[in-house]
Amino acid sequence: MLLLEPPVATDPILLHAFARRDRPLSLSDLLRAMTGTGLHLSDVVRLLVEEVAEGHIGEYGFRLDETGRPYGPRLYELTVSGWEVVEADRLAV
Repeated sequence: MLLLEPPVATDPILLHAFARRDRPLSLSDLLRAMTGTGLHLSDVVRLLVEEVAEGHIGEYGFRLDETGRPYGPRLYELTVSGWEVVEADRLAV
């Protein structure tokens, strides 16, 4: 599945998607956020795995219901180093 225009190779586009929303995202949230970027679904998943491995995105866990039990999809969020990459990229523009 192609999501439109091809991305710039060195652009931290995935990190910017998290920064724009400023909240933890599930994979489905992230896929919606990346629509129109030119990435394939598999590219988004690969980038997520790579950014987690680099330490720029961390696992947030799950939402909790009123009794404190987790539910729904796993959530991810920007780490401190992920925010640093986003800020550095914003300054470079």
